[in-house]
This record gives sequence, structure tokens and C-alpha cells, in this order.
Amino acid sequence: MRISTWAVAAASLAIIGSSGGVAVAYPGPVPAHRPVVHRGLDSGNGNLRVMTYNADEGTDYIEVSQAQTQQQFLVAVGQTITQVRATNPPARMQAIASQILAARPNLVGLEEMDQWYTGSFDPQSQTCGQVSLEFDMLAELMAALAAQGGHYSAIVQAQQFAFPPVPGIIPPSTFLCVSVVNTNVVLVRTDINPKTFSYGNPQSGQFVNRVFLQTPIGTIPIPRAWESVDGSFHGVPFRFLSTHLEANDPNVRELQGGELRTGPANVSVPVVIAMDSNAQAAPMPQDPTYIDFLNAGYSDVWSQLEPQVPGLTCCQAQFDNNAVSQLSQRIDLVLTHGPVFAKSIGLFGANPGDFSNGLWPSDHAGVAAEIKL
Repeated sequence: MRISTWAVAAASLAIIGSSGGVAVAYPGPVPAHRPVVHRGLDSGNGNLRVMTYNADEGTDYIEVSQAQTQQQFLVAVGQTITQVRATNPPARMQAIASQILAARPNLVGLEEMDQWYTGSFDPQSQTCGQVSLEFDMLAELMAALAAQGGHYSAIVQAQQFAFPPVPGIIPPSTFLCVSVVNTNVVLVRTDINPKTFSYGNPQSGQFVNRVFLQTPIGTIPIPRAWESVDGSFHGVPFRFLSTHLEANDPNVRELQGGELRTGPANVSVPVVIAMDSNAQAAPMPQDPTYIDFLNAGYSDVWSQLEPQVPGLTCCQAQFDNNAVSQLSQRIDLVLTHGPVFAKSIGLFGANPGDFSNGLWPSDHAGVAAEIKL
């Protein structure tokens, strides 16, 4: 991965969890051996680097979303935490840390940085006991970055949805309770001279428009969140935004995109959005939410620089264990508004060599871009 030219490290979200220019239709996934874009992040070139990476919370919640009875829901919760455990979040956070350090971004927007809690369940009283933290993906990632020589800080965190402790069963008879908090995070690089790169004013919020999951234990809201950081690079101010738009309801997703543009992105300085948009930019047809951004004057860095390359970012199998890449759509985007000039872009965490110990770093590829303000 650590080579001097930007190459592709080549590379839906389901019910809860987990894209201007012209994108070109492509009939299927990029062959795993095919490099699709050159790396070009040379040191000392005076350009800002940004990245988006959906880290994959470890499940697509398919069984939970399909449960119709309380018994099905119990089994579905057990299947969900079994899936998360099978994806080995601590090992994957080590791999994602390596991808981030290969890209060396100033700012990183991360999605699905979950905290998973498990604890005891009393089937007689039908109550959950105390739960304890089993996986903390942000803590694991930050420790991995530090151990690998990185200098990053989490400047803003935004909770999306949270499940309180709910009962589950792992057949034939292991009862447990499971809780999850789904979070978006923005990291900033802290080892750059503040005269060159400075940052502050972290903000976040949840979108008004959201979906609601109907389950045998009640209705659960599934909000989505955005995060922003104001920065200055070589004296030029800008706003960096990250978000994770709705995956399953295209109408809600389109409304959330509008909220983003008229809300935190509505500033007089250049805007850079690095996000899992869940809005298909390639192959055709393009999602209305993506088209809305283009019509509003936003530029898609990938399609500016690589209009003949699909740049697929999503999605590997639910267990992240498919040996042959299954990436088939581009939904992870770097969009800009205002006087911002695209210099280079690449994918990370989807090269055949990134499939290690039977797992991909994530079900998404990371996308890193170099831009000039």
C-alpha cells in the first residue's frame, strides 16, 4: 500500500447501519487485479487531503428487519451479535488504521463507529441484566492509529441511532442482551504546523427527516447525523462536512441531502463534504440525491478526475469474508462547493492484498482526495 503514486487500493448498507461531473455506467465490479487510478499524494505539495471511510459496524441487520414475531426477534438479535463478532472489529480497525495512514488525510469522516454492549438475560423474568462494552470501534481505531505512528484526534462525534439492551438468543439456548450505539466521527490530523492547517468549531446534529423501524418490541427511530469542522489551510478558510445519509428510503435520503445543503453546508467559505451518501453515482442510473447535489453546484471529485472509471466503493459481503471483491456501486463521495480544485483521488482498503486473515477492512472502500483551496 505504501507506494509513491496514488493507485486504487481497488475497490447497502441495510436497514440500520449503513454519489459534478458525469459518471459512466459500468456493467459490474472492477476486476480485483485492475488498478483504476494513480496515487498522487506527494509530500509537501501544499494540498489539503480529506477522506471518508465507512468502517462497517459488522452487520446489515437483515434478520432484525425481517423479524415478525418475538421469537424471531430473539433469534435475530442473537444472529446480529454473532455476525458482528465474526467480522472481528478490533482486527479490522487495525487494517483501517493502516489505510488511513497510507492516505495521510488532514480530515477523515468515519461512519458506523459503533459501540456494542452485551450482558445477561433472565428468560424467567424476561429482563436484561447489566451490559458491558464488548466492542468500541472508535477506541480500537484510535489505539491502532497511535500504535502505527499516526497523529489523529476525534474532534467531533455524532450519535445516529441507539438500541437499548434488547434480548436475544444464540441457538440452541444461549440467552443474552445486546445494545448498540451507532456513531459518526470526524478525525483531524494533529501533527501539522498550525500555521499551515488549523481547525475548530466542531458541530453536529441529526436530520429532522428519518425512518422508523417496526419491530415486535415496538417502533424504533433510525435518525441520521452530520458533523462539521471549520478549518484553515494555508490561510484559506473552509468547512469540512461528513455524514451518513439514509440507506433504505430514497425519499428520506433526498430530504436529508436538502437539509445538509440548506443547513450546515450553507456557508460563504468553500465546502468539502466527505460522506457515505448511500446515493448511487455509478453505475447508472444515478440516485436523485446525488443528482440534487450536482444541480446545486457541487462537484464530484471522482468524476472530475476519473470520469471513465467507476470507482466502486460498496459493498462487500455482510461478514466481510468474500475473497473476491463484490464492490458494485459508488456511493462514498467527496463533493466540493466553491473555489476548490480537485488534484487526485483514490480508493483504499479494497485491493486484493487488503483481504487479510479472511476479512476485508470494511464492506466499503475508503475514498481519499487531494484538493487545492
